[in-house]
Amino acid sequence: MTPRQFFFAPIVLPRYNRRNDQKFLVGAASHKVSGMTAGVRSQASPSIIVSSPIVTGSRGPRHFGSFVCRDQRLACAYLPAISLRGLNRVFAAFVYLGFAVRRIRAGDGVVFYNYFPEYVPAALFLRWRLGRDKVVMDLEDGPRADEKTLRGYVNRLSLRLMSRVCSPRAIVVSQQLAEVMRIDDACVVNGVSPDTQPQRAAFGKPVTFLYGGSIESGTGLDLFAAALRELALTRPELGPRMHFVVTGYGGGAELSLLSQELAVQGFRLDVRQDIGPDEYQRILARADVGLSLRLPGDVLNATTFPSKVIELASNGLLLLTTDISDISLLFDGDTAAILPEANPVLLAKQLAAIAADPPRYERIAAAGQQRIVEQCSRHSVGRRLVEFLGTTPVLNT
Repeated sequence: MTPRQFFFAPIVLPRYNRRNDQKFLVGAASHKVSGMTAGVRSQASPSIIVSSPIVTGSRGPRHFGSFVCRDQRLACAYLPAISLRGLNRVFAAFVYLGFAVRRIRAGDGVVFYNYFPEYVPAALFLRWRLGRDKVVMDLEDGPRADEKTLRGYVNRLSLRLMSRVCSPRAIVVSQQLAEVMRIDDACVVNGVSPDTQPQRAAFGKPVTFLYGGSIESGTGLDLFAAALRELALTRPELGPRMHFVVTGYGGGAELSLLSQELAVQGFRLDVRQDIGPDEYQRILARADVGLSLRLPGDVLNATTFPSKVIELASNGLLLLTTDISDISLLFDGDTAAILPEANPVLLAKQLAAIAADPPRYERIAAAGQQRIVEQCSRHSVGRRLVEFLGTTPVLNT
C-alpha cells in the first residue's frame, strides 16, 4: 500500500468554522500546515491533516465532535476537542493517541507541527510502530529560557521529550532556528504560498496599510503607535492619502486610544479584531501594504520566523518589515521595504515614502510576490518536503 504522510497540528480551517458556527482563528499556522499538506499532495504523495483544534475561545459549546472532510480540497481528520482550558490538552493527548493506534500503519510518516505536550503519547507510540526516522517535528519556534510560567516549563519539557522520540532531522521555520537549535539536517520552510497568486490592481487611494497577527510589544505595537504619532506630527498633509487597518488580536485598548487620537489629526485607523476568516480575506484583498514589525531584540523573535510575511507577499501586498530571522535571505530592497532598525522615526519616514510615491512601491510589491512564488510555492515546498521526508511513492524515477 502507498505510504501516507500525516500532519498533526491543532489548527482550524474554514470548513471547521462553518460546521460548528464559530469564528476560530484561521491564522498563519493553519495556512502553513494546509500549504505544506497541499505541497506534498501535489507530488502525488497522499497527505492528511490531523487536528484536535484549540477551541478555548469558544463562545458556547464546550465539546466539539469529530468529523472527516475535505477542507480547501485537503483531506482533514478533525478529532474531538473540548474548550476547558488545561484539560483540553490532556483530552487532546488521548484523542491523538487513539487516532495513531487506529489509523496509522507501518510505512506511513508523521509530521508534528511544533512540540505541544499533547503529542507526546502519540509520538512514543509512533516511534515504536514506524521507527524514529518516520516521526518528524516541524519546529516553528525554539524554547524560551526567559518564560518562567508553568506553560514555559511544560513546553521546554515537551521539547526535550519530543526531541528524544522524534527524528534528529527536522523541518524548521528558518535557517536561523536550525543554527540556534544545532540541527544539522534540516528542511527550511519559511512559509507556503499558493501556486497561483492574485493579480493586484494599482495601490488604492488612499493607500491601505494592514497590521495583523498577534499584537503586542514584541510584535511591534509600541513601534507602530509611536510611528503613527510621528507621522501625524511631521506629515499631517498625508492623512487623506493613508488608511491603516489593524486585525489580529491583542492591544485593543491601546489601539482604540490611538485611533481616536489620530482621527483628530486627520488620519484613519480602523481596528477590526472581532472578525472571522472570511472577513479577514476581504480586508487582505483590499490592502496594499502589509506590516510585519517584530522587534529584532525580542527573545521570542530570535527563535522563530514571521510566517505571515509569506502570506502578505504572496497575496501581492508590499511587505514592510523589520529585519529579523531569515528576512534578508528571502527579500532585499527590490522586493520589500525592509527597515534597517526598529525605529519609529524610520518607520514613519517609510510609511510617508510609500504614500508619497505609490507607483514605485507597486513595482516592489510585484517583485516581492514573484520572489515568493519562486521560493515558497506549494509545488516548490512540496518537492523539498517529499525528498526530505522520503514519502514519494516511487523513489527511483
